[in-house]
Amino acid sequence: MTALYSCGGGGGGSQVADGGIGGTGVTQGRVTGFGSIFVNGTEYETDNASFTVNNSDGTQDDLAIGMVVVINGSSDQASATGEAESVEYDSLLEGVVDRNDIATNNTLTIMNQTITVDDETVYENPFDATSLADLPVNSVVEVSGFTDGNGDILATRIEVESLGWSGDSLEVSGVVMSISGSRFQIGNLTIEAGTLTIPDEGTFVEVEGDSFVGEVFEADSIEVEGDGTNQVADDGDDVEIEGRITTALDSQDQFALNGQIVDASNTPFSGQTSQLTVGRIAEVEGVMDGTILIAEKIELKAEQSEKGEIAGILGADNVDSSAGTITLLGQTIQVTSSTIMESDLEDEDSFTLAQLVSTDYLEAKVFSDNGQLIATKLKRERAPENHNAEVEGMPEFIDETTIRVFGVLVDTSNLEYEFSDQRVEVEGDFANGLLTASKIEED
Repeated sequence: MTALYSCGGGGGGSQVADGGIGGTGVTQGRVTGFGSIFVNGTEYETDNASFTVNNSDGTQDDLAIGMVVVINGSSDQASATGEAESVEYDSLLEGVVDRNDIATNNTLTIMNQTITVDDETVYENPFDATSLADLPVNSVVEVSGFTDGNGDILATRIEVESLGWSGDSLEVSGVVMSISGSRFQIGNLTIEAGTLTIPDEGTFVEVEGDSFVGEVFEADSIEVEGDGTNQVADDGDDVEIEGRITTALDSQDQFALNGQIVDASNTPFSGQTSQLTVGRIAEVEGVMDGTILIAEKIELKAEQSEKGEIAGILGADNVDSSAGTITLLGQTIQVTSSTIMESDLEDEDSFTLAQLVSTDYLEAKVFSDNGQLIATKLKRERAPENHNAEVEGMPEFIDETTIRVFGVLVDTSNLEYEFSDQRVEVEGDFANGLLTASKIEED
């Protein structure tokens, strides 16, 4: 029997239709932490697992936070643990940046594919301090994320491979569209196949090449990905998948997650067209029936508008590893097995709560679930030079010189700031339970 309970902030927060899989199955989702490997809230032991990374044999050391992987193995839902038999990672794109609109609308255009970023996107640049917003055109990046293959990707990880393309091999994955002679499209990218065989329209492929003629990408190879469809597993397989809703719930109680058709009729989300909408991030557990995933459990993630940020120096005695919480700027924040644990420190990609020290500067992406702050992402990074704390979110008006953001009391008396019904970004110094603002910007 299924049940519905709230697991997110406000009316648009996460909701879960209980049920779910156990035993052997297929899990697809982003890597949120290491030790073993954390995916979709489950910690998978990998001692006996094989690894495939971008179509070659690999190891766990080749993986990084934010990469979307496919795990075949067994899991126990009650303990949120599992054992991986195989782990596979394949990037969606290794391409040249055509346009950078991060500062204006959180998108990059890469080989005519639209790449959207959000607060959970992991960005790594091993070459210099260039931020994602300042990444120059003609840079080469590797992108992992969620897509239905039609040229629109929500990036879970972006890694810079070079700050200028010099003719190295590039790669783009997606659905074959608009075949015309020896040419076809993936999203808005036109590809010249030459003498290569073009698979049928609708087939999911990976195309490699190292040259353009004008804006046309010249393919050196075209390989069908898996069985050429968005189907994540075989008939009868247990499945757990994280992704973005790419087709909204219809009158038949079906929607698409990363292009995989999901049947929600056996869950309380049946008929809930206002919730299962395009762009929402969700996790679905269920069983494959032919090409359709019959959902037993659906969890909607908090929407971007519900999320915010609390950042500051951790301080002493502010980690409770047994409870899975940290206290930051006086606010207790729950860290779950689904929290992305990213480190921006040298030679460190991830961390655990037990590794934190009092001098660490942490950035927590959070949302409120019935008054409890939940971290969707923790980032361990270098402290800013001109302030020691930050908050971001929708403020609650207190009085003419004070606001509160996610429970953090902010003194605005040093600034000419007039409260309005807008999200704000606040920088300042935190001491004695109060953040004294030195800068406020409305978002």
